[in-house]
Amino acid sequence: MKIAVCDDEKEIREYLARRVTDALAAADLDGSVECFSDGEPLVQRYMSGNGDFSLILLDITMKNCDGLTAAKRIRELDADVMIVFVTASAEYVFSGYEVRAFRYILKPELKNGFEGVFRDCLKELTKSGEVHFSFQTGNQTVSLNIKDILYFESDRRKIIIKCSSDKEYSFYSKLDKVEAELKKNDFVRCHQSFLINAKKISSLKQGEVMLINGETVPISKHRAKETNEAFLWALR
Repeated sequence: MKIAVCDDEKEIREYLARRVTDALAAADLDGSVECFSDGEPLVQRYMSGNGDFSLILLDITMKNCDGLTAAKRIRELDADVMIVFVTASAEYVFSGYEVRAFRYILKPELKNGFEGVFRDCLKELTKSGEVHFSFQTGNQTVSLNIKDILYFESDRRKIIIKCSSDKEYSFYSKLDKVEAELKKNDFVRCHQSFLINAKKISSLKQGEVMLINGETVPISKHRAKETNEAFLWALR
C-alpha cells in the first residue's frame, strides 16, 4: 500500500507521515509513505505514469499548486485513488465533492481526528473480494474488474463494453440482463442503449453525461433523475 502525504507545512507533513507509518504497523499492513511539499510534483508523478498511490492525504491551501487543483488534475488520470483532504478550515470541505474526496480532517483536530478517518480509509482499501463481470466472446471467457468498465452500449443484439484503458469488448446479450446483474454496483441505465458506471462520471448536463475520459453519453429525459441520483450516490 503506497500512501502520499502532501502538505507545504513541514511539521504537518512529518506528523502525518509518522501517524500513517504507526497506523500501518498497528494494523499489520505493509506500506510506504512518500511526502510532497506541493501539489505540482505529486501531479507530475501521475502525469509520468508513476502515480500508483492507494491513498493521498492532501492539504487544500498550499501556496503554489493547491490541493483542489492538484486533486482535479489527478482525478483526470486516476478515478480510483482515495483522497483525504487535510484543511485548516471547514469552508473548503464541500469543494471536496467535486473530486470525490473520501473524507477530510481539520488541522485543529488532527491529533484526535486522524485515527478515526485513517481507520475508515484502511477499512475501505482492504475490502476483500473485487467484483468482476464475466462474459463469453467467441470461444473465450473474459472477466473484467467492474472498476475498469466505463459503460456498456447496446447495438441490436450485441453489447459493446468500453473500458478506462480504451479497450473494447463485445458479446451477444441483452442490456436488460447486464443491468440486472450490475445495478447494485453503481451502474445506471442513463439511456435505452447505455448502461454506465456512475463512479466514472465526471459531470452531468442536460441531455448528456461526461465520463472521466472526456467521452459523452446521452441521457434520456425520463432517466435523467435516476442518473443524477446514481452520480450523487457514487460520490459517497
